[in-house]
Amino acid sequence: MKQIKEEKKDKKRILGRTATDLRGRRFGRLVAEYPTARRDHKGSVYWHCRCDCGKETEATEDGLIFGNNQSCGCLKRETQKRLPENLHRVDGTCVEWLEKRKSRSDNTSGFRGVYRKKDGRFRVSIGFKRQRIYLGTYETMEEAVEVRRKAEKEIHEAFLEMYRRWTERCDRDPEWGKKNPLIFRVVKGDRGTYQVITGPDMT
Repeated sequence: MKQIKEEKKDKKRILGRTATDLRGRRFGRLVAEYPTARRDHKGSVYWHCRCDCGKETEATEDGLIFGNNQSCGCLKRETQKRLPENLHRVDGTCVEWLEKRKSRSDNTSGFRGVYRKKDGRFRVSIGFKRQRIYLGTYETMEEAVEVRRKAEKEIHEAFLEMYRRWTERCDRDPEWGKKNPLIFRVVKGDRGTYQVITGPDMT
């Protein structure tokens, strides 16, 4: 009788604050097998789990219940492996990156593509299809930002619009898409100038 009571105490001590026995329950790819003596900083019990891939791991009760832990890590690795397949690239340019780009603060001006030189002037450039296009150097930040925004509209935004129209046309007529590849190139000129070459005609 004394031994049974001690076993119950041990079980209670291991389960800690958890009110639910997770044994045999499935959480994503994980199946909880038994609680351990470990706790996280919040006091949540670590459960020994077996993953569908065959590996064993430990996850907290909170992590399992709230969906933060759904595999031994294999799910994340598979997702990262598939990530390049889910991105649309055209000549090295990621369409999703252009769509979600934001102003950056990791340069000397706080605005992407605008860099403050040691002499106080502002050098402007824009990246597209693995090349850096120089847009000139300007005396004021306002002028530099205006030039950069103009280039974004003529290059990034124009490319996205053309890509959207081209993919819509290809969805309607795949054979047309095979015969008419998307052409959107930027040719660098002198003194910060450039020329945009596009095709095919979709009017």
